[in-house]
Amino acid sequence: MPKVSKEYREARRDEIARAALRVLTRKGVRDTSIADIVEESGLSTGAIYSHFSNKAELARYVVGRFLLPRIDALEAAGTSGQVVTPRQALQGLLSVFAEEGLSPSLVLQFWGEAMVEPGLQDQLLGTAGHLRASLALAIGPWARTQASDDTDAASLAAETARSIAALAQGYIANTAVFGPRTVEEYLEGAAAVLAS
Repeated sequence: MPKVSKEYREARRDEIARAALRVLTRKGVRDTSIADIVEESGLSTGAIYSHFSNKAELARYVVGRFLLPRIDALEAAGTSGQVVTPRQALQGLLSVFAEEGLSPSLVLQFWGEAMVEPGLQDQLLGTAGHLRASLALAIGPWARTQASDDTDAASLAAETARSIAALAQGYIANTAVFGPRTVEEYLEGAAAVLAS
């Protein structure tokens, strides 16, 4: 049997993940089976299971493939000394939905499933912790311009990162429940509410 290249394997995993995202968005997390993903992708059951053993593993891949690179890019900007404002960090984080075609309603469904599914819950908690830590690093240089010393800057960055994460969750839930809204519309609305 010929050896499969890393690039081919990665492309196949992306193909399966995109097919899974389409069917999950259409049918929902609870009602989607591996058979549905097989049908959507046009691949065999064996091909799917050779890449993903269950929905939790697929969710981990989607997070790692689409969300974590965005979070890591924000963190890299902050650790390189670039001043990233909280608004820029939030905008950069949320732009993944439009750019990658991710469905906020699907993310909301995975959150619901994570409350009762241990594998998904572990994934959610790990991703949330990574997100907050990375956001704090991303806005670290900004926090240092706002605080009187390094201790205050670290505290400000951590608290602001938590608020950015909460605002991101708000965008996801609001968009899933009330329908499409651009990131810019959401940011303007949030700014108007917070300024008043």
